[in-house]
Amino acid sequence: MIVKEQETYIIFDEDSLLFTFKKGSQVWAWDSNFIPQMEIEKQTINFSDAIEINHKKVHTGIGSGILSIYKGFYIKDKKTSYEFATYVWIESATEEVFLEWMPIYESALDVNVVHWPGQMAFYSNCKNWYSLVNYGQGLLIPNDWKEELGNISFSGRYGTEGGYMPWFSQIREDVGYIAICLTPWDARYHAKHPKRGGYTHISVDFDASMGKMGYRRIIKYVFVNQCDYNTMCKIYRKYVKERGEFISLKEKIVRNPSIEKMIGSFFVHCKIKTAIKETSDFYNKKNLKINNNTITFMQREEEIKKYYEMGIKKLYLHLDGWTEAGYDNKHPDFSPACNEAGGWSGLSSLIDCMHERGYMFGIHDQYRDYYLDAETFNEEYACRRKNGTIPLHSWWAGGKHTFLCETQAPYYVRKNYRLLKEKNINIDCAYFDVFTCNEGSECYHFLHKMNRKESYEYRNQCFEYVLSQGILSSSEEVNDWSIPHLI
Repeated sequence: MIVKEQETYIIFDEDSLLFTFKKGSQVWAWDSNFIPQMEIEKQTINFSDAIEINHKKVHTGIGSGILSIYKGFYIKDKKTSYEFATYVWIESATEEVFLEWMPIYESALDVNVVHWPGQMAFYSNCKNWYSLVNYGQGLLIPNDWKEELGNISFSGRYGTEGGYMPWFSQIREDVGYIAICLTPWDARYHAKHPKRGGYTHISVDFDASMGKMGYRRIIKYVFVNQCDYNTMCKIYRKYVKERGEFISLKEKIVRNPSIEKMIGSFFVHCKIKTAIKETSDFYNKKNLKINNNTITFMQREEEIKKYYEMGIKKLYLHLDGWTEAGYDNKHPDFSPACNEAGGWSGLSSLIDCMHERGYMFGIHDQYRDYYLDAETFNEEYACRRKNGTIPLHSWWAGGKHTFLCETQAPYYVRKNYRLLKEKNINIDCAYFDVFTCNEGSECYHFLHKMNRKESYEYRNQCFEYVLSQGILSSSEEVNDWSIPHLI
């Protein structure tokens, strides 16, 4: 089955359910080993297992495509009426290709993952065949790279350290494509590159949201001639601008002029109090002194004076562990400023010392890890799994913790930053830890249900609140979904 718009063709094999795309002289085909599949509990279902499959060409006022409907599946010899569709089409105005998976009738099954669309066949042991992956600060993987690509953080989930931006690209010689995920909140990519090279395969998985697939999932392919990695970055930037999500640094400076003080500043990262609980994975049983120590605000103030005497004109100080509880303890509560270090007055003096020298001051803060010994801890407001349980960990210094449902985070932020104002603590910046590194959360508690997309939105509300107070916002990573709300 074939459809076309201008110079772009979609070629669909109705037996294998694989697609090939042709634009001008370039041809890109899904790898012949790919099998479109879905996962339910303890079972994998092939698209081809559907009892009834129908394909048809579709021509509309905006393009042409192929619509496929898959209806009915046997699960343990029992017929179910689960139904979904795929629609792969070419936009006539741009020749961009959209790949859409959409649920039609979901009551019959709880699908956990959809493995579709598939990876392109990308076999050649050449250095001028390469793949672009948004892992950390970005990877460029030549096909002849001799090292195996290992595990990617957060299993390649978009919106985390494993996928700063929801796109990947592959380029051979001087032609290529970029695949942009238009619905990234519940999406992950897989990238495989073997030892000694020869190929790189990248595909996408779509995860369920709140126990169901729930909504349409979309990937966009843009096929390009005469391109390199810069071309693909520019295509994605253009896409972000078209959606109204691009905010330049100049625009941000208009809203918060203090940003200009950050440009060209030295960055100093230091701590006041360390307090590692015995229940923490970090607790050192052999050297107990490492678990607890405190530097006073006055000591940090003396360090600031020395920096100024050295001739440093612009400086930003990021301060960890400034509360009585210590670093990574008892969040999301604000304890008093560390009494042993000088209390609220000592913290205020440090900030005054910095402002007198034209320096900027910011604090570490946290609204995801929810510590069981926090003063306001209430299990009812922890993220609840589908089975009614809550996750429990002891990863950080504060010991036992779960995750705060982020529906609550903006309220905690307002409460805590009003307290700072009451104490006359005039900070310039706030760093909300882990928000832009970790995946969006889901919560099934009836009081505060939340999907991953909403989780990211609540995090952005926290950034926006401090910005509205003239406090510059920051977080752990530079994730696409947060950039309009961060400095």
